[in-house]
Amino acid sequence: MLRDAVSNAPSLVILVGRRRVGKSFLLARTLNGPRVVSFQGDEQGEAQQLALMAREAGRALLGTEALSFGSWDQALDFFGEQAASKPVTLILDEFQWMKSATPALDSIIQRHWDRWDRDGVPITLVLSGSALTLMDSLLKPGAPLYGRATARPHLQPLDYLHAGEFARTTDPVQLLRRWAVLGGVPQYNIWGGDGAAETVIKSHILANDTPLYDDPRHLLRDGEGIRDPGTYLSILQAIAQGASSLNEIAQHSGTSAKNLPDKLARLEDLGYIEQRAPLSLDGQAARSVYAIEDPYFRFWFRYVLRNRSRLESGRVDEVYTEIAADFDNLMGFAFEQCCRTWVKLRASEALTGAPQEVGSWWSRKGDVEIDVVGARQHRYVLVGAVKWHKTVDSDVLGDLLQQQAALGAPAHKAKLLVFARCGFTDRMLSRAAEEGVQLLTASDLYARDPLLPGPQQTLPSIAAHGRETTFSSAATSSSP
Repeated sequence: MLRDAVSNAPSLVILVGRRRVGKSFLLARTLNGPRVVSFQGDEQGEAQQLALMAREAGRALLGTEALSFGSWDQALDFFGEQAASKPVTLILDEFQWMKSATPALDSIIQRHWDRWDRDGVPITLVLSGSALTLMDSLLKPGAPLYGRATARPHLQPLDYLHAGEFARTTDPVQLLRRWAVLGGVPQYNIWGGDGAAETVIKSHILANDTPLYDDPRHLLRDGEGIRDPGTYLSILQAIAQGASSLNEIAQHSGTSAKNLPDKLARLEDLGYIEQRAPLSLDGQAARSVYAIEDPYFRFWFRYVLRNRSRLESGRVDEVYTEIAADFDNLMGFAFEQCCRTWVKLRASEALTGAPQEVGSWWSRKGDVEIDVVGARQHRYVLVGAVKWHKTVDSDVLGDLLQQQAALGAPAHKAKLLVFARCGFTDRMLSRAAEEGVQLLTASDLYARDPLLPGPQQTLPSIAAHGRETTFSSAATSSSP
């Protein structure tokens, strides 16, 4: 998309994504030609930012640092004149800081962009930022740049498959455990190193001299629109410990129920939590619930925040022992996330009438919960159960059939799937074969060919080094 924008200039790209997700890295790796000017904003005032940008522009376009800008109008006139003779790409990274120093900057850009667009000036302007609310506001009706962006990419964290490319281990269970700790944010995977989950936790998260030890606190202190980070820490900790409704979160965090919805909306905007609703076809959905969307945040608020006193005293092994004893409870939801992602990524390759929507479902009374459901054209086409704790026996299939029945007629012909960490008993294998139920293990989530279980399947590497990773279907030890 970014290279296409350059090829089809004039282009205005507004790139958004939460902090640590890799926007600057993506821009540097993708847009790195000889006439690319990349400037990253900071907390300085307008004059200081213009001076720094002039230096970058002079080096890239004139071969000298003897360039100065007295205003944004002067700077943008310069880039337009340069592009008129030869194409130019201008990247304004961390744009929120530039707009903070110059509130009318989007209006200034609009004037110049409209002229460039009208005259066909071959310039590509990229505005990139991690202040999601501000960046989204650039595109709203009535905003100066509304309707002008030619591309609006939103960079998301990596899924579990891509995140696995940061790891040295090739065992699928260990890859899932690592993902449950670090998630798909590239910077967290870099800070965590390439080891297994145990190493990541002990050496890169619980050690108090590492970036991962305290990053959520730093992000909340600097977060857009967050004036009282302590309250947000309490809210996230309450959710990490199992509070999911407004009343539960208010009670466990000590936050006023009146102010809580706005604070939850802010955390959702920042990409740290999600408001989950059951995938319902009749418009009569049960109440929604809140959950921490980011795996690293979920891990940190469950285990690190409440143990900071011990960790500051160097009692890492003591805390780790407690984490290891509870870790499988954390893995349950993480494994469900990965299974739903697998359905989104791979089911269309293997199922006729694959789902258009994928989610989970629970009844209004809360007495029935289904881990994975897929819907297409007002029908449930897929119903799945996810089990992390044990080798799965046929009683799970009986429960799944009851869950399918709870969905009623729309799920009558749904494909049934059961996901398990390790595998299945002979009784389960026999019954599943008789009833046409698809069984998948952790190995199958990393297999190249969807719905074709078996050992020694390979997944072509996504990383730049190009290696191939071979996965065995064998289970590993129970440590994280």
